[in-house]
Amino acid sequence: MKKYAFCLLLALAAFQRAGAAGGTLTSNTVWSPSLGTILVYSNLVIPNGIGLTVEAGTLVQLGSGISIQIQPGGSIDIEGTSSNQVQLQPMASANWGTITASGANSSVTVRFAELNRGGISFSSGAHGLIEDTYLHDYGSEIVGNSAGFITMRRIHVKNYAETIFNSGTVILAEDSLFENVNVASGDALEIQNGPPGSIIRRCTFRHGTLSNTDALDFNGSTNVLVQDCLIYDFNDKGISIGTANTATDPPAKGIVVTNCLIYSVDSGLAVKDFSSASLYNSTILHCPWGVRAYEKYSPYNLTTGGGRFTNGYNNIIWGNTNLVNPLTNGSVIQFTYSDLQSNLTGVGNIQSDPLFINAALLDTRLATNSPAIGTGYGGANMGATYPVGAPMAPSHPRIESVGLPGGMAQLHFWADEGKTYSVQSSDSLNGGGWTLLAPVSAQALPRLVEITDTNTLISARFYRVTTP
Repeated sequence: MKKYAFCLLLALAAFQRAGAAGGTLTSNTVWSPSLGTILVYSNLVIPNGIGLTVEAGTLVQLGSGISIQIQPGGSIDIEGTSSNQVQLQPMASANWGTITASGANSSVTVRFAELNRGGISFSSGAHGLIEDTYLHDYGSEIVGNSAGFITMRRIHVKNYAETIFNSGTVILAEDSLFENVNVASGDALEIQNGPPGSIIRRCTFRHGTLSNTDALDFNGSTNVLVQDCLIYDFNDKGISIGTANTATDPPAKGIVVTNCLIYSVDSGLAVKDFSSASLYNSTILHCPWGVRAYEKYSPYNLTTGGGRFTNGYNNIIWGNTNLVNPLTNGSVIQFTYSDLQSNLTGVGNIQSDPLFINAALLDTRLATNSPAIGTGYGGANMGATYPVGAPMAPSHPRIESVGLPGGMAQLHFWADEGKTYSVQSSDSLNGGGWTLLAPVSAQALPRLVEITDTNTLISARFYRVTTP
């Protein structure tokens, strides 16, 4: 009997340490690990003038369908650290809801957190910052509807249906990985009817193999910049540029794609329905269609409703089943100083094997005897300059930083999920005689690896990272 009573007291003490939450906050509130697990049983409302701060290391569990709702003038600030993340998890296996902000003065800040089976939503001018955060296993992971400015930096989005930004939302997405779109007709990232100013740079988009799934979709949006991105393994388009739904919707205008590597998608870029785009310094291969320009919603504009590539140079579009589709309905493709696998009229265009280092292994760097070296516009090389994509999932491995704590070289580099690496060193200025410093095994998620060279007797040493 005494043993039973002791166990009961322990259970009661554990319950009392857990922080129960729900309803409307009436004052500024801080959740910290000292409160134990925060259990949210009902929708939590953060009203005007009230802020919720979630400190590093806090574990928050939410019930099925439960959301955190920020009203106009309210805010949430989730402040994890690289070594002590904030965790938002479901109480059971069912999804919780979203962190939802609505109103011009409402804001969401999320740093170094993991959102498991829940998402973030912005509307009616709400703005937010999401950094160094892992969001996974939810439907619409990040949504903006008539929202304010949304920044996404060094985030990882996985096993989801879409991230979508509608009706006036402007975004900055950089250094981020979007992967495993797991529904048909999903898009890794979509901007619909967006005003000028959105930027997507140094991001990796991969794995959307179900039907009608695009990496990037710009419908009715204006002046979006896509730069230094890696896009591959999608059932439909790498980048789709057109109208939202019908021939009465506005076209997309002024989409600029530069220094991107796109492969193993149905169409590298598709421009539709009087929309316009430019393509520079990019490499597209292993697709049924390199680029496409056509009219989708007929008759969008009678006989002139096709898509337009208004400008493009220094591209390599090679090793695809087809370079372009037959141009109809006024479609236009204007490329110059590019290496194209079939004849397309344009100043400086060539039709020669670009001599990739290893196209089969998708090492699309140019061999020293490549005809694409120095033959681009202004004497530049054709094709993308590497690495491209998110640092956590780049096209080519790279060393992020080297330091000398204690006189020993300390290297940091991102190891992508599922890949093995070799960190090698050489004492030769020309890089000869590479020897293995450390092997790096495959892991389930990308991670920043630290390798220390304990040899302090060498005055100069060179390093590289390789992966099969």
